[in-house]
Amino acid sequence: MLILRDNDPSVQKEIDMDTIKLKGYQERLLSRRHDLVSTLVRLEDENHEESGERYFDWLDQAREESDNRLLDKLTDTYLQEMGKIEKALRRILSGSYGRCAACRRPIGERRLDIFPAAEFCSECEGMREEFERV
Repeated sequence: MLILRDNDPSVQKEIDMDTIKLKGYQERLLSRRHDLVSTLVRLEDENHEESGERYFDWLDQAREESDNRLLDKLTDTYLQEMGKIEKALRRILSGSYGRCAACRRPIGERRLDIFPAAEFCSECEGMREEFERV
């Protein structure tokens, strides 16, 4: 934790604003996590309902299999997002939130406003995505 000692009130105001922004990001992350948990519970319930039905028509069976694959894909996507949110919340607690995990430079506020769970700055994220394509 960084503690600045300065008699200049503008410095204190800037520190408070950073604390307010950090709290805002934390609240957004917690809210999204809550939404994801609710969605995952509904998906699980729907998956159990679907698996209880048995069809004798091959078209109905194909639709059920397609629905199950879609539910599984959605669940995986939401679980991945949940993991990113959990990591971001841990970074807030450790004091490293807002710093790129690769280059350690600050992640732009605009990027954090759009995606508060961002772990990398735009430049490093672009390099990661390019590397994954190869």
